[in-house]
Amino acid sequence: MPTTRRLSLYFAAALAVASIFAAVGVSATGSVATAAAEPSMPARDATEGATDTQAAPAAQALRVGIKPLDPFVVRSGSRYSGFSIELWDEIARRNGWSTTYVWYDTLPPLLDDASASKVDVGIAGISITRERESRLDFSHPMFNAGLQVVATQRTDQSWYSHLRNLASASVGLYLAGLVVVILIAGNVVWFLERKHEDYVRGVGHGMFRAAGVGLVGDLGEPGHSIGEMARVVWAVVGICFVSAFTASLTTELTVKEITGGIRSVNDLVDKRVVTVGGTTAAQYLTDRRIDFDAMDTAEDAFARLDDGRADAMVFDSPVLHHHIEVTGSDRLALIGNVFQREDYGIALPNGSTLRKPVNSTLLEMRADGTYDRIYEHYFGRVR
Repeated sequence: MPTTRRLSLYFAAALAVASIFAAVGVSATGSVATAAAEPSMPARDATEGATDTQAAPAAQALRVGIKPLDPFVVRSGSRYSGFSIELWDEIARRNGWSTTYVWYDTLPPLLDDASASKVDVGIAGISITRERESRLDFSHPMFNAGLQVVATQRTDQSWYSHLRNLASASVGLYLAGLVVVILIAGNVVWFLERKHEDYVRGVGHGMFRAAGVGLVGDLGEPGHSIGEMARVVWAVVGICFVSAFTASLTTELTVKEITGGIRSVNDLVDKRVVTVGGTTAAQYLTDRRIDFDAMDTAEDAFARLDDGRADAMVFDSPVLHHHIEVTGSDRLALIGNVFQREDYGIALPNGSTLRKPVNSTLLEMRADGTYDRIYEHYFGRVR
């Protein structure tokens, strides 16, 4: 019995120890399972948060500032069209953004509101300049442009108008050059012949003969072979000079009669010039101290040209080309080549998160031909 009791006690003790270890094991196993499960909750939250963040731009509503600038932005009632509108609509569509257009009559308040984040985007024909980049972010260039001059064509064909146009610096220089050349030729003739002892009479006679040979082609009586050759050479030189003078004079008179003598922006100093205030064209004229009248819109500036209150307009080349093409105006003529090359960009508030997706979409549209299609619709073949 004692032995049996001892075995029973040993068995009970062993069973108690096993129960204790089992309890500890269950507790430890539960703790480990809990610890392994708890980190998975934040991971799911982070995943859900990332999904929400990515979905946010797809439903983003943007306020887009625009201003009138045919053919980039055109308003017809409550509808907007134009190159910039179509370009932005495609950018917004590809990014899943909705757009509310905000109309501005002029550019300066649009740029101010974009800088203050009162609008999310500004688009029209906004030139990228150093001053503007100091307070705004810009997309990649969306259009290559520059400035040009357009002048009114005159219709005054009176004799007084023709006579007045002869009085120009270039015509005076040609005439002065002709006199100098004939004077030199007269001295040469007098020196070679010396038939007249009096210098004045001798040079006068020589000038008369030089003018006859060079301007009229009167070679005179045959003489010595050397003299004959000299007269022939002089006659050829005279023909070339007269031809060049005639061509230059014709060009000068044509330019003056058509455009009032305006050949480039350098001829605008004493002319009545008009442009749009707050633009790069206005800044260009200001920097060169050329007086001008600043209009609120391009249409106002064109009206000044049409009613004769301005001689020329300096503005963005594509806008000038489009206006002449659309209106079919025969009173306006584009002058010279494009100068002050500049790029248009999409204006954004500094630090805007829209800049990267806008740039990426612009690159995509250029790569897949969408940009070229929109460009050709408004401006013809891509240059």
